[in-house]
Amino acid sequence: MEMHQLEYVLAVAKYHNFTRAAEEIKISQSSLSQQISKLENELGTNLFVRTTRSVHLTPAGAEFIRHAQRIMSEVKEARRSIQDYVSMVKGELAFGTIAIIGSYNLPNLIKSFQDNYPGIKMRIVEEQCEELLSMLHDAKIDVALTQVNRPDPNFKFYHLVSDKMVLVTSNRHHLANRVSVDINELRNEKLILTPPTSGHYHDFCSACDAAGFKPNVVMNCAIVKTMLSFVREEIGITVLSSRVAAAEKDPGMRIIEITPAIQRRLSLATRSASDTPPTLKMFLKFTSQWMKTQKSFDRAKLPLAKASLTSRDIRLIYSR
Repeated sequence: MEMHQLEYVLAVAKYHNFTRAAEEIKISQSSLSQQISKLENELGTNLFVRTTRSVHLTPAGAEFIRHAQRIMSEVKEARRSIQDYVSMVKGELAFGTIAIIGSYNLPNLIKSFQDNYPGIKMRIVEEQCEELLSMLHDAKIDVALTQVNRPDPNFKFYHLVSDKMVLVTSNRHHLANRVSVDINELRNEKLILTPPTSGHYHDFCSACDAAGFKPNVVMNCAIVKTMLSFVREEIGITVLSSRVAAAEKDPGMRIIEITPAIQRRLSLATRSASDTPPTLKMFLKFTSQWMKTQKSFDRAKLPLAKASLTSRDIRLIYSR
């Protein structure tokens, strides 16, 4: 018994017709008949009742079909598993990210993944949120780190980090000595914000709109250090995610709470399509375990830089 003979039997059982079955599997009708006759001779029983008008399964044929379907399903799954393994050993993952990835220890995620899967080449693309989602939609990247989380049937979002916005001023600004400010107090302030295509810009403007005013944006900058240099020169003030602001540690700046809080969420976005590439499946699975590792180190108050996954960790992930 050979694998192709199982395929032939299943095709004939599907169409109850040798001609249509032969067309589907792209062999001649005579070759198809010969192979099935050969299999029947080997088994010692007929699988089909043939007439001039139709082809029907015998009871033995019906029993054989059940086993053949299960075997072919297992073969298909085995091939898929090997393809997944080959992709993990040698594949590519296009990772889109916003510029503040470094403020959240997320480069450690990339390093840990590459340490465990050195054969997978990671291509990093840095853009604003809207551009990243557009690239993701067009399949130019596989996954995007974004601050946009609004419902969209085209995407799936996997939450990574929660944060909130804070106000950043020079230490000479009239709000510099405040512990917190109400968002309404920013109504007449000159603001330096991220580009309009960023999730940060969208969320801040939405908060201002809810408070009943449109922010006075005097400048848009994509680079945090550039924004802060203009704040230092008192061209305006800015709002940043709290961890991004804290990472700068500039003695010439003041970080001030905003009320009500403007929440920030960093998420991984993927396409909703069901045909997820094997490398992306493993990256998402790896990320889930990496996040659990980060949380356990946070609870133990250990340095996050040490919270990398080991080879044993990844073996456990893949075995699940």
